[in-house]
Amino acid sequence: MAERAFGDALNCKLTVPSRAMKYLLPWGLIFSRTLSGPMIIYLASLSHHWVGPAVVVLIWIALIGDILDGIIARHLGVATPLMRRADSIADLLFWMSVGTATWFWNPEVYRPHLLWLRLALLLEALTYAVSFLKFGKELAAHAYSGKLLGIAILLGFTTIWWTGDGSLAVPAMLFFAYVSHFDRFGIAFFLPRWTPDTPSIYHAWRIKKGLPIKKHKLFHGE
Repeated sequence: MAERAFGDALNCKLTVPSRAMKYLLPWGLIFSRTLSGPMIIYLASLSHHWVGPAVVVLIWIALIGDILDGIIARHLGVATPLMRRADSIADLLFWMSVGTATWFWNPEVYRPHLLWLRLALLLEALTYAVSFLKFGKELAAHAYSGKLLGIAILLGFTTIWWTGDGSLAVPAMLFFAYVSHFDRFGIAFFLPRWTPDTPSIYHAWRIKKGLPIKKHKLFHGE
């Protein structure tokens, strides 16, 4: 229902969009998210009182763009595998940039959790290594566990940059990071071939068995 309403609104602006224009908007949102990362790192080097709120605004703008790029691409029929891969890479680069900026801005929020942070980063690297060894490319699963992680990261970094306190935010982000990592490892293990938009390890198992799967239209299309 939400995607249909958004699509009707979009049609009011783009009644007969050219093929180039169809690609321009979702790709523009993906690239803008990638470019926001270095901007946040730069802001972290400043000492002005408005830096924290400014970063929070940029984080939420990036979130809105991340939601809209997939919806727009699916509505316009241009959600190609390359675009889904680019979307995953943009997410990784953006949140890694926010995490790096947070270290420059206030490293004390990380210090009590350094061991678990290093392990989470190692698991992230191993997930990519397994995917490249098996499929020759990154996973691009866009799993539900990854979306939960995205929400946890969004709320966690919002709290940290707004209040300067990470005592609850960092453990919460780490918990959902581990859940996402193990889910993606399972997806990579079960998938017989590279398949973008695999919602969970259960869906990957069904694909391996040759069984049909059902995806949520808003998140993964048909």
